[in-house]
Amino acid sequence: MPELPSVEIFKRYFDEHALNQMIEKADIKSPELVVYSDHGTLEKTLEGHEFVSSYRYGKYLFSQLDNGLHLIMHFGMTGYLHYGCGGEDFSRYPRLKIDFSNGNHLAFDDARKFGKLGITSDPNEFIKLKKLGPDALLVDFREFQKIFKYKKGMIKPLLLNQNLLAGIGNLYADEILYQTAIHPMTRAKQLATSDWKDLFLNMKKVLKIAIEFQDKPESLPDSYILPHRHKGGHCPEWGDLEVIKVGGRTTFLCPHRQKIE
Repeated sequence: MPELPSVEIFKRYFDEHALNQMIEKADIKSPELVVYSDHGTLEKTLEGHEFVSSYRYGKYLFSQLDNGLHLIMHFGMTGYLHYGCGGEDFSRYPRLKIDFSNGNHLAFDDARKFGKLGITSDPNEFIKLKKLGPDALLVDFREFQKIFKYKKGMIKPLLLNQNLLAGIGNLYADEILYQTAIHPMTRAKQLATSDWKDLFLNMKKVLKIAIEFQDKPESLPDSYILPHRHKGGHCPEWGDLEVIKVGGRTTFLCPHRQKIE
């Protein structure tokens, strides 16, 4: 599933290719993805207008139009954006196809159709309605610690809870916990202030590195767990990785480095 680094990369791709071009036609090819309005309204809202900016929050991308409304995009498990020039081959699974007046086009491509599309007049109000926590790249340490410190649950499911903190998914939760040498089943209340500080700093570092490496886990530094996060994978530090279920999610960890108290 696209996590914060992917959506930040999609935002930059969108800004590079899709801004300031008149939308001639918008075609919703999978109406079931439209959940915050109806597909006919969404098409009419886009046509005859231009995107002027974009805003990422957690795993959501908001694309502002010159009429003040915003296209909402959530990429589900397999969503991404594809921009084509002229007669260039189009995406394989376009769920929303936008034709610009210059002959180019943008697609919201989503093979498994778990993505979501909609329209909002106010992204901040939408974020409140979805009860999303602070964005993981924008949150400061005081707020981060306040969110988690007195929770009773295990740290990995807490990091994945979008109502507490927006943007982190299964892969990067594993990496953040590995870098901080915290077992994913550790209870939040067991962590010391120094642990929270390390966890916060590693969260920021891992997300920024992931964006820098274009969200390609296999290309991350060898000191990261994600290039080795597969069956039979080895811990970058020592020994084999262990695979367990935590909160129903497949979890990779290094038992040599991440010990449970």
